[in-house]
Amino acid sequence: MLPNELQLAMRQLLEKFQHWHRLSGSADAEHSIDWLCDFLQQRQISFHREYCRLWLSDPLSASLTLNSDPDWHIPAKTRSFSADCPQGVEAELVYDDRALTFIADCERTEWENRMKGKIVVADQGYEDYVQRLMQAGAAGLIHIWGSAESALHEETVGPIWGSPVPDDLLRYPTLPVISINQQDGKALLERMQQPLRANIITVLHEHIARCSLPIIELPGETEEFVLLSSHYDSWHQGVTDNATGNALCLALALHYAQNPEQLRRGLRIAFWPGHSNGRYAGSSWYADHFRDELVNHCVAHINVDSPGCVGGSEVVINASGAESVSWLNQAVEKVTGLPASRISPLGKGGDQSFWGVGIPLHFALREEPALRSSLSPGSGGGWWWHTEQDTLDKVDDAHLWRDVKIHQHWLDALLMDEVLPLDASNYLHQLRSALTQLQYEIDPAFSLQPIDVLLERLILEMGSKKVSEKAFGLWHRARYRASDDFHPDLSFHGGAFPGLQLLRGHRQENCSERYWLMLETQFVRQRDRLCELFALSLQLILHEIG
Repeated sequence: MLPNELQLAMRQLLEKFQHWHRLSGSADAEHSIDWLCDFLQQRQISFHREYCRLWLSDPLSASLTLNSDPDWHIPAKTRSFSADCPQGVEAELVYDDRALTFIADCERTEWENRMKGKIVVADQGYEDYVQRLMQAGAAGLIHIWGSAESALHEETVGPIWGSPVPDDLLRYPTLPVISINQQDGKALLERMQQPLRANIITVLHEHIARCSLPIIELPGETEEFVLLSSHYDSWHQGVTDNATGNALCLALALHYAQNPEQLRRGLRIAFWPGHSNGRYAGSSWYADHFRDELVNHCVAHINVDSPGCVGGSEVVINASGAESVSWLNQAVEKVTGLPASRISPLGKGGDQSFWGVGIPLHFALREEPALRSSLSPGSGGGWWWHTEQDTLDKVDDAHLWRDVKIHQHWLDALLMDEVLPLDASNYLHQLRSALTQLQYEIDPAFSLQPIDVLLERLILEMGSKKVSEKAFGLWHRARYRASDDFHPDLSFHGGAFPGLQLLRGHRQENCSERYWLMLETQFVRQRDRLCELFALSLQLILHEIG
């Protein structure tokens, strides 16, 4: 079968983007948007090119040497927003065998004393762990990757979602962070059977850059619109993360530009900068600067990240919980003959910068291999995620076309159907189930009953009646946010009701009086915030029923 116009356009974009290392703030990133804008102009597709100033951290190089054997070379990469230490940091190595386990407050001082002044070798390198090491006074971190591929992955330890405000400055890492692969990690741990000193060097370029943010505008009959988005910046060539996502969005722009009669609602397609080296800075900038339009007119956000990957045979959907499960699966079944392998809540990532603006629907398609061999969370689970090997040969054209068609089915309904595919009953039951689980995991002194009572009342009052879209926005703020509507949460602390997640594992008998008071304060504020949000949504429902 000959490729159609949409497939040809996607292949054209991929063949162009494969040659550009599109890290935000770079000339290559801007070249890619120059090409995209020229393509859209030639086809008379309406768009505008916004420019945003973003805080960026580019990891340039890293090295690890052992004092006892300076000729033993261990390949390493540093992390975006790690400390820039070109002169190197030398210290004794210590393995943190508790890096992946909960540490009670009463154990913290002992743990911190073990880490203080040491270069820590650990089996994790998440942002919250780096924050703990900073507080402990560690000299540096060597993260051993958890799966067996030899490739080294680019990553970030940036704790701030988007560009910072002044109070955020103290959270940026002050210690160097590097990663090594699993095989080299095992060899290093063997050498650490004897006391060992090492030197790690990290070189990073932290800067502010003016970045392009193109927006395709396909107006509908009403002011309402659907936001479809993908990040165009990448680590290295980043063909499956995320040139394939850009290609999918371009194909859908062409399709709906040629079929304007299918646009009862408008379609807005955004290409984000600052995803990789700015910690979702582009999408959070857009949430800040176009808040009024998003609050009043946006009905759904669909994020597209890493479609069309070799090995990505299993279709997975990450969804907010507000979406009708049968509606989500209907599109997948029409294209593949089977429902999604799994539908699960959205995690902390993927340019989900819009929880504070009240958009009722948020979801994203993801791919997974039938058998997973890598811990890579992107590129369809491929080992090449965030590496120099994310090249054109990692694209599966059949999977990419499958993913285009699934998104088209979703958009056909969202753009034309008068009623949105919302399922209030299922979402409220999910929220109540998550709250019940959380109650088991926190100290009984922290009673979540006032929140549960409101959820139960919401379920009873709602019945089978239509629920305001604004109510879903309030529930999203409760489920996915811990702070106010104008300040994104930190890049960690995910899970349901993230402001209460901080209480998990702690018990009063294992806490100092001071730390217990902190937890009590956290609990009271978050409990009352959630009660207020659910009470407001109840008022909306009662008003509609009345």
